[in-house]
Formats: sequence, C-alpha cells, structure tokens
Amino acid sequence: MFQRQALVIGNGNYKASPRKSCVNDANDMSVALRSIGFLTHCATDLNSYELERRTNRFAQSIEPNSLVVFYYSGLGVQYNDYNYLIPTDNAGINAESIKEDGINIENFVETLQNKAPRVVIVILDCCRPYRELGRLNPFFDRNTLGLLQGLAPVRPPPSTVIAYSSAEGTSSTRLIVKGRNSIFTHHLLRHITTPNVDIDTILKLVSWSVQQETRNRQIPIRYSNVYENIYLVNTGFNQNNLQWSYGMQLKQPIGEYERLSAKTYARLCSSSTSSSSSSSSSFT
Repeated sequence: MFQRQALVIGNGNYKASPRKSCVNDANDMSVALRSIGFLTHCATDLNSYELERRTNRFAQSIEPNSLVVFYYSGLGVQYNDYNYLIPTDNAGINAESIKEDGINIENFVETLQNKAPRVVIVILDCCRPYRELGRLNPFFDRNTLGLLQGLAPVRPPPSTVIAYSSAEGTSSTRLIVKGRNSIFTHHLLRHITTPNVDIDTILKLVSWSVQQETRNRQIPIRYSNVYENIYLVNTGFNQNNLQWSYGMQLKQPIGEYERLSAKTYARLCSSSTSSSSSSSSSFT
C-alpha cells in the first residue's frame, strides 16, 4: 500500500480582487480526497507567511515512494516565464512583490520531488480573468514588464503531472456552478473519486466536460511526465488469478485495463453530457 498525501489550498479573501468559489473548491476537494484514502491537509485564505509555511511543512512531510496530490484554487500569475501562487495579502501592486510573496510553482514541485515520491499530481485552478465586473484585475497589469495573464507552460520533472484549469496564457471563465464551485473544480469533483480510471483519463474527462459546458471558452490543459497508469481509486478484483490491491496500481495488464477504461469512459462521457445540459450555473 502506497502512502497517499495531499495538500489542498483555497485562497479567496483577496482585498484587491476577492474570489467567490475558491474556499468552497478547496473544502470540497479536501473532502473528496479524504473519502478515497488520502491523508489530506486543507488550508484557506493564507497570507504570504502562512502560504510559505504550509507548503514548506507539506513538502517536508512527504514520505518516499508516496502518491502526492497538490490542489490549489485561487489567484495565480506568470512572471518572466515562472508561475506564482498569490497569497491573500498581496495587492498586486508590482511584479516584484508577487515574486517575493508568492509561491514559485516550479520550485515547489522540485522541492516535492526531492523527497522521492512515487508520483506528484499538481492541479491548479488559478487561471483567473484579467477583467471582472468591468474592473481590471490588479494582478494582471499589462503595463508591468514580464507579468502576464494566465500561467506559463511548464516542463514537469519525471513522475509528475501538472494540470491547469485553463490553457497557458489564458484565463478561465467566471462560471460558478450552483453558486458554489468553479466550472473546472465542479467537474473534477465529479470524476476524481471514480474507481478504476487512471488520472490521465480523469483529467481528459474533466477537460472535455469543461470545454463542452463553456463552448470552448475554457480549455483545461495538462502536462505529464508519467508513463504508468496511476489510479487514485482501485477497487481491486480477482480474475484469472490476477489480484489487485486497493490503491495505486502501476502494472495493470494492458488487455484488462483497455476493457475497463473503455466501458468507464463511455459511461462517464454519457453522464457528463446529461449533467452539462441540466446543471445550474451563474456568472459572478
């Protein structure tokens, strides 16, 4: 059994540009990950000191050969081709303050990988709009050299998956589903606890669902340097003397995997279509 560890952060109480759904996103994602056996730490509305402390403590807690998930909902920007998570006390006055106060995602992932986990999965729902409610977001000042909207593309290190809620250099829509979750996290919550589906397929389903519901206004993207089938939930079965344990399955027989994933994919796609047509969504 592999140790499964997760850090979930939701930053929404920004003085300059408050976010409506981020804390809900984080709380709901924390519940979902706990329900499938993750040792999950959840924190919300972190200032610069707390954000650095929480991420450092989590990185130090990583056990070798573990399955690690980091989920973040909040503001994020790119500066000089690096990506930063923004604490709630940063007002976005200038790029240097973001560089000093924010968490450099690439450096954080490298720190996680230095602890020798089996796999690191990073999910970032932080590609927030440049203009909202007729006002410019102070974190995306186009007059500041090197500070750009959306996140920059990344090259994940080995055994790492990085997922963005919106493609690099773009922002997500302001769609809030049922007044609670962002459109990306809404669909992630629907799929992430599904058994016997690998993480790559789950992220494909989320991306497909978001694109369908937003009519391609928001297109999630993922970067992967993982060449194994990674299952967050594996119910286990015994067929032809094959015994799989609950947890992360790394050496699943190809034939059985294709049979299971094809059926599951068809079922989930059908479910996504009906859900997209009936879900209640609003813009804030």
